[in-house]
Amino acid sequence: MKKIVFLFLVFFLLNNGYSQQFNTFFNDTLPQLNFSTQGTFDYGSNVAHNQFLNKFILGGEIKREDKDNLYSNLGNRNRAGGDFNLKVQAEIPFDTLFGKTKFSLIFGIEHVEHFDAQLSSDLVKLIFDGYKQFTGKYADIGHTNFNYLNYQQLNIGFINYKTSHGKSAKEGAVFSIIKAQEHQAITIQTGSLFTGEFGNELVFDLNYIYNSSDTANTGLKAFNGFGISTDLFTEYHLKNGGKITVNIDDLGFIQWNKKSIQIEADTVITFDGVEVDNIFDMNDSLISSFSRDSLIEYISTKKGESGYAVALPTSFNLSYIHMFSEKLRTTIGIRYRILANYFPLIYTTVQYNVSNSFITQGNLIYGGYGKFNFGITLAKQFKNNYQIILGTEHLGAYLFPASTYSNNGFLGFKMYF
Repeated sequence: MKKIVFLFLVFFLLNNGYSQQFNTFFNDTLPQLNFSTQGTFDYGSNVAHNQFLNKFILGGEIKREDKDNLYSNLGNRNRAGGDFNLKVQAEIPFDTLFGKTKFSLIFGIEHVEHFDAQLSSDLVKLIFDGYKQFTGKYADIGHTNFNYLNYQQLNIGFINYKTSHGKSAKEGAVFSIIKAQEHQAITIQTGSLFTGEFGNELVFDLNYIYNSSDTANTGLKAFNGFGISTDLFTEYHLKNGGKITVNIDDLGFIQWNKKSIQIEADTVITFDGVEVDNIFDMNDSLISSFSRDSLIEYISTKKGESGYAVALPTSFNLSYIHMFSEKLRTTIGIRYRILANYFPLIYTTVQYNVSNSFITQGNLIYGGYGKFNFGITLAKQFKNNYQIILGTEHLGAYLFPASTYSNNGFLGFKMYF
């Protein structure tokens, strides 16, 4: 009982950015009753380095040189994104319940947060330096989108321990029922902002769609929709001693309820100031005319409450593991996510078994939401009953924050019974 309480207390758990599994370090060759916890934080941008991102996320002065560096990296596809994940899972062998061997049931709960964005170069400059720089010009704010998802899910699945070329391998599936908490998404298909020569006129030309879950029902207890998803995974050993792994994660959708909001606009908006007859008689009706609701009413051409469905950002991961010896092996792989403004992530790792109970791993990665980075992982097993994995796939974020563009960290525990 004390063991279980201890593992629940240590819930701040961080897993890596490309579906690191416990069996990557300590192979489970047979079904065994176990309990594990793991999770992730992972964020990055292909135009904003970590020094800038840390100030923007955690707070701090964004200096002129930080903005200039950001602007120098802007291009046609300016991406940013990130994930936060917490998971608790139990694996129960079939022989415990049904007398079967080589099969296990999986039960777990999971918290997921995801955001991704693609911004036009002019919009980035508008956000950080205002519209004065575009005086007498048109700023292009189109081809922009932002997506945020927050949900919890109940996971139920199975693992089949099979034999491939005389070695143990795994395959299986996990099916999830989703409780949807929050969603925010905007897509600006085309858009521009014209600023008058003397700053006395603003003209918006907008064509956008905005979706949101029920804004009156927020927080962890909010139940604003439901969904389903599936994870699929398999391993296959080769004659040369190598192994191929394939994972498909989060293949599914969420249906948001009828209290969700959808706003559309395809219009030209001209703003040339507010005329005040008497500066000493600015009444409440003038001030109230600038409320959020009136602004949305003004710029929208179609709005209403209705349910809508969104597909989840689905991940595909393919890797090849080559064994040089019992102590040394390397992995190369590629990971991609659809519907997530994600650039294909290419990675390689080198793993060395210092002993049967202590493993070190170094990695190189490129892509995802950032650029090039490197990291280190440490895995330790205690008395064949406990495992702990910790580290970061983005160590460069801490050593060279002004030269790297992504950050993450991870920590996981596993206990056998």
